[in-house]
Amino acid sequence: MNPDFEVDTEELRRTASALTTTAAEVGATAAETPPAERTPRWRATDAAALAVEAVQQQLRHLGASTAETARLIAVAAAAYAEADARAATRLRLTR
Repeated sequence: MNPDFEVDTEELRRTASALTTTAAEVGATAAETPPAERTPRWRATDAAALAVEAVQQQLRHLGASTAETARLIAVAAAAYAEADARAATRLRLTR
C-alpha cells in the first residue's frame, strides 16, 4: 500500500489541545479587558467605550473560532485513526 499522504494523529491531537488552551486564554482575555472610563465626559469617551466593546467582541469571536477549529482538528484526528484501524483490520483479514 502506497498512501497519498500520511497523518500524524498524535500530533493532530496535541495541536487540538494547544488550540483549545489558546481559545480559553483568548476568551478569558475578553473578560479581563478593563471597561472604558465613562468619566469625565469628553468627546472621545463614547468612542473609547465603543472601541473597548469592539475589542471584547472580537476576542470572544476569535476565542470561539479557535475552539471550533480545535474541535474540528480533534474530529479529523479521530477519523484518520478510525480509517487506519479499518485498513489494518482489512489487511489482517486478507492474510
